[in-house]
Amino acid sequence: MGPRRDGDAALAARVSAAIADAGVGREDLFADLVALDSLEVGVDDGTVRLTVTVPVPDEAIRDRVEGGLRRVTARVDGARTVEVAWTPSVPDPGARVDMLPDVKHLVAVSSGKGGVGKSTVATNLAVSLAATGAAVGLLDADVYGPNAPAMLGVDERTPRTTRDDEIVPWEAHGVRVMSMGFVVGEDDPVIWRGPMVDDALEQLFRDVRWGELDYLVVDLPPGTGDAQLTLVQHLPVTGAVVVTTPQPVAVDDARRGIRGFARYGVPVLGIAENMAGFECPDCGHRHDIFDDGGADALAAEFDVPVLGRVPLDPAVGTLEADADEPPGISLPVVGRLQLPRTREQRERASSLPPIAVRDGAGEPRRALTALSTRTAARLNALVAGL
Repeated sequence: MGPRRDGDAALAARVSAAIADAGVGREDLFADLVALDSLEVGVDDGTVRLTVTVPVPDEAIRDRVEGGLRRVTARVDGARTVEVAWTPSVPDPGARVDMLPDVKHLVAVSSGKGGVGKSTVATNLAVSLAATGAAVGLLDADVYGPNAPAMLGVDERTPRTTRDDEIVPWEAHGVRVMSMGFVVGEDDPVIWRGPMVDDALEQLFRDVRWGELDYLVVDLPPGTGDAQLTLVQHLPVTGAVVVTTPQPVAVDDARRGIRGFARYGVPVLGIAENMAGFECPDCGHRHDIFDDGGADALAAEFDVPVLGRVPLDPAVGTLEADADEPPGISLPVVGRLQLPRTREQRERASSLPPIAVRDGAGEPRRALTALSTRTAARLNALVAGL
């Protein structure tokens, strides 16, 4: 048994070295898997078992990375067969505060201005990571325009509470979600001064029973105001995703947001470019309606990657499910009775899921899941000290 174990260990070391030399994952994840400390190599009598632990929601990226792992490992002397498994094992940076004792990573999603799709990115980032099996929460901290309830199809408004007066988040698509939209009227404007915003956000962190989370994604209000200060001054933000559209005005405002995070030592994980081109369904040509190259210029200026480019597509903004016929039965003379008869009719969702987990969503889904994959990889890289 001794020689065999020694041989297995030697083969595992050769495989790990070969994968590191080839830089597998570098193109898609911005760091190779070995450097990310996101690859486990096991060997049993010539069978090499590779386990990738970084969450990878994007199927295309997963296929490319797996193909690279198989090609490199197959060339290593002694490797007879290769098996690849995927599991989200989110590294713990160790930073904790009393308000969030069980949250590993707090990810801020920010934008310099409104209307660039920040909430769309935050929501889809959360559900993408949850789809890999990670424990994820979404805090809709945009007190002036809370959109998470609508985007996640959460119709309930009044949050539940425990005996200790802790608020229990609602759950949708595997994500625990809390929003100011649950505690103010659906159509009521929130007209608050800065100290009230600060107090409300602290309560949403301190008095919500989040439980153990790998990621808590925080959808911040646009700009660089009180909500951003509350977050960076009171909580250990692992990293921030900055959302922009390609045009210069949005890029200028995003630049201010990046500088604001830098002032408080918050790492910027990368840039998410939304509304990045439109493919005309009639002529098939791509049109850069909002200019192009804005995210690239911003990324080069601050030496951060472009995590993803999400095209302009009507499907991204479509929330309500399209029902050809309401559930029920049709009776002569009486007409249609709105009474669901089957389980399928009773459980039919009235809203569509977020685009990142929606069937047939095409390029927007691919772009958003790729963005989520790279965000997770960048977080792993920070923990690994890269």
